[in-house]
Amino acid sequence: MDEFLATLSKEDSLTYELSMLYKQWGYKEYRMAKFEEYSFYSDNRDFLSGKGILAFNNSYGRLMALKPDITLSIVKNAKLSGALTKLYYNESVFRMTDSSMDYKEIKQTGVEVLGSKIDEYLVTEVLMLAAKSLKTIDKDFVLCVSHMAFIPSLLAELDISANAKKDMINCIKGKNIHDLRSICEKSGVDSEKTELLATLAAVNGKMEDVLPELCSLACNNEMKNACAELEFIASSLKKSDLADKLMIDLSVLSNTEYYNGIIFQGYVEKAPSAVLTGGRYDKLAGKIRENTQAIGFAVYLDNLNFYYKKVREFDSDILILFDSSDKSVSLLSLVESFVDKGFSVRVEHTIPDGYKAKTVYSFENGALREVSAC
Repeated sequence: MDEFLATLSKEDSLTYELSMLYKQWGYKEYRMAKFEEYSFYSDNRDFLSGKGILAFNNSYGRLMALKPDITLSIVKNAKLSGALTKLYYNESVFRMTDSSMDYKEIKQTGVEVLGSKIDEYLVTEVLMLAAKSLKTIDKDFVLCVSHMAFIPSLLAELDISANAKKDMINCIKGKNIHDLRSICEKSGVDSEKTELLATLAAVNGKMEDVLPELCSLACNNEMKNACAELEFIASSLKKSDLADKLMIDLSVLSNTEYYNGIIFQGYVEKAPSAVLTGGRYDKLAGKIRENTQAIGFAVYLDNLNFYYKKVREFDSDILILFDSSDKSVSLLSLVESFVDKGFSVRVEHTIPDGYKAKTVYSFENGALREVSAC
């Protein structure tokens, strides 16, 4: 199996390995069976990561969309019953990039759990699967965990303009505490709440180390319940080798109209931005399907081939060179015999530029003659 995975690109090998991981934990594969109408995504545009939605007219004249998101479609279409719906997927989404303002295909794999009640165990299981997914990409990783009960709930209590809150969120995401205090002062936020916001925004460290400080800052029931949830997670993962990779970072924030509870982002050593994002999105799930709670995450595979280039010593085991004027019919059976023995084979007229093979043969007069390797 290791030899097989070694022949694949980083993206393809991860797709296989992550699928096997999710299956082992009882998740079933979900496949998109159809396009969604443009209006479905447009109505939930704020939930989408990208700016644009790539649309087309189907044969009936309806405006459809190339999917910009998988989660929305799963919440809408997945079959729900009394039991939990635990799914994983390997799909492509189409989003506009910030750099080129053009659409790009982005390959994702991910996990979604839907049901009438998402409890602390399920949250912990999903977090653990997110950490295991990152470890599959690179052993040097970190999973940053936040909770919507802290900074978003505190911001919701402030009687200030929406623009001021937006500026505060940008400061918090950028860990710009100086400008955060300045905005609070200009907006008339009292000094006590200003300092609490600044302190929460700076909370960052290993989950087990940071929790006592964080829980001491809890000033309402929502925050206290969040602390209890985080303590359950820390205790459950305490004996796991993944525990040291989970960090609390309250600067990780998401849209308050859709997300609640735990949110998280995952990073690996070689990639400059998050390769995994997820969280609990009961508000979105309940908007689309009544009395439904949900949590999940997506792993972005599209750039990993660039950051984790696989350098193969050889392009194939065998390269066979032949002259097209040689009309011998035995070449195909010779190639087939090599393939049946497990060798990879390429047949060419000349050696391709930069091509490397373990063994090179020349096919002459119905027979193979070994020549110098390339």
